[in-house]
Amino acid sequence: MMKHVHRKSPRTPSETAKLRTDRERYQRDKPSPEQLLAEGGHEEFVPLGELLVIHQVMASLKKERERQGLTLADLSKRSGIDQAALSKLETGSHGNPTLGTLYRIALALGKVIACVLQDAPAERPGKRRPARAR
Repeated sequence: MMKHVHRKSPRTPSETAKLRTDRERYQRDKPSPEQLLAEGGHEEFVPLGELLVIHQVMASLKKERERQGLTLADLSKRSGIDQAALSKLETGSHGNPTLGTLYRIALALGKVIACVLQDAPAERPGKRRPARAR
């Protein structure tokens, strides 16, 4: 199970107003990922399902590090990844690491990340799965 971390983000009043406007629009119009990408300004878009998988993998890596009794400094030496960056990955403040980064951490722990191909969940009535851009 993942722990939810809530932190207050420092934003200017104009950033807060734009964020509120965007949230209201997303709730009202429910734009698809393709629509958001077509509008621009969303180049770093990661679908929620993919983001959750990344967080689950990172949580598993943290659990393994703790099981082995390693500190972040130990893992940093083994992986060659800065200790502060590892901390941000484990706390979720850097939420979109590359697969290469996750793989380096796993190898430093004596593990590998295995990907499994599974059937996609059945679509719910009224919900349409967005087509992925290639």
